[in-house]
Amino acid sequence: MEEAISNLLLGNATVAGMVGDRVNWAARPGVDLPAITLHRITGQRDATMSGRTGLVRSTVQIDIWGATYSQAKKLARAVVPALPQTPGATLQGVFINSESDSFEGEDPTPLYRTRIDISVWHQEI
Repeated sequence: MEEAISNLLLGNATVAGMVGDRVNWAARPGVDLPAITLHRITGQRDATMSGRTGLVRSTVQIDIWGATYSQAKKLARAVVPALPQTPGATLQGVFINSESDSFEGEDPTPLYRTRIDISVWHQEI
């Protein structure tokens, strides 16, 4: 699932044009902005009385970082359409749960963040 989400973002021309290869899981290496970090917050395996179905519902937090509020928002607006709801081989569905904005850091290097939380139904690996 992690590789599939990264590939969706990096495979989108608008997103890739803004971040290059700065899409990482768990940590944001370096200081170049804008950048995206991804965090798997939860993962719940689906099951019936007959056993596991092979599907997992994960919550993924997407942190979109910018040197300005405008930079973070422009990237966030490109990320949302890069996450299709349609089924695929690994990803069965991607749904936007929420979006919020925050500010971190201090002058001279402020960090603006837009956080998008998504639910991802995917194949168990």
